[in-house]
Amino acid sequence: MRGAHRTPTVPTTRPSAVAWVDDRHAIVARALAGEDVAVSEVVVRMSGQHDPTYLARVVDEIGAQDRLVILGPSSTRLALEREYVTIYQRPERLVDVEAAGPMDRAAVADRLRAIRS
Repeated sequence: MRGAHRTPTVPTTRPSAVAWVDDRHAIVARALAGEDVAVSEVVVRMSGQHDPTYLARVVDEIGAQDRLVILGPSSTRLALEREYVTIYQRPERLVDVEAAGPMDRAAVADRLRAIRS
């Protein structure tokens, strides 16, 4: 149609995150506007002791996401999954929960980029 007005479409990215977690620290990559990624770390506050706030702080760092991938050793990974669902009451947002060996910040960010594409 000649003269038809088209509204430009702006690609939108669903809020997404990838978290790698073990019993000492977590690495969280969150999608920002455009292609930007924010990567942060959460560490256990009481070295060698049980830190009752650790997983809640990891969930706080993840935030309310539409899609979440949780990676890491079995027991801690599953505990984080339960904590996330307890806080946000949205188990359907967990895209994947799988075992993974140690990962660095770049690897976690790359995993987030992979689920965004």
